[in-house]
Amino acid sequence: MKTIVQSLIALSMISTGFSDMNIPKPNMEGGQPLMNCLKQRQTQREFSDKEIPKQVLSNMLWAAQGVNRDDPDYRTAPSARNCNAIEIYVVTKDGAYLFDPESHQLTEQVKGDFRADTGTQDFVAKAPINLVYVLDTKKQESHPDPVRREMVAHCDAGFIGQNVYLFCASEGLATVFRGLVDKEKLGKSLNLPESKKVLYAQSVGYPQS
Repeated sequence: MKTIVQSLIALSMISTGFSDMNIPKPNMEGGQPLMNCLKQRQTQREFSDKEIPKQVLSNMLWAAQGVNRDDPDYRTAPSARNCNAIEIYVVTKDGAYLFDPESHQLTEQVKGDFRADTGTQDFVAKAPINLVYVLDTKKQESHPDPVRREMVAHCDAGFIGQNVYLFCASEGLATVFRGLVDKEKLGKSLNLPESKKVLYAQSVGYPQS
């Protein structure tokens, strides 16, 4: 039965033209001491076109919102009511991928280079990776207060963004967390349903030498 299911999944991927990005397991050891990372944390808007290795990408995604306990609902970034309503889309020159923290894999959502759509500034098209933080409103349905839903969603995205900042400080990467985004346009580029809303984006890459 497992072989049949795997075959059906493979055929589905062929028919849609999508191909997932396989990333290695994250390395949860090493890095610089926290106080050094805080000292070096900064915003940078000039990026080299050097590609980010898959291992570094894997480590960064785990730092951003990876599973860090036995229960997959518990992550490196806190979440209001533990609903984990913020999703991370990884936009590269080849396509846009949705990060699944539980399986620690990237699933292709759209093909093509949509980096320029992740912001209104020119540098976003050059950064090798743009992380897009998307709110899945369906995951917030248990929250009784719609006003607070919006507020806590922005806080949760900020927690993830700060994790990325500290990881980049540790790894010598450049990054900038951005609110200057045409959210409607980007949502269409990512083929998001109405229940999902773009909140912020964050460019990541090696600094321009």
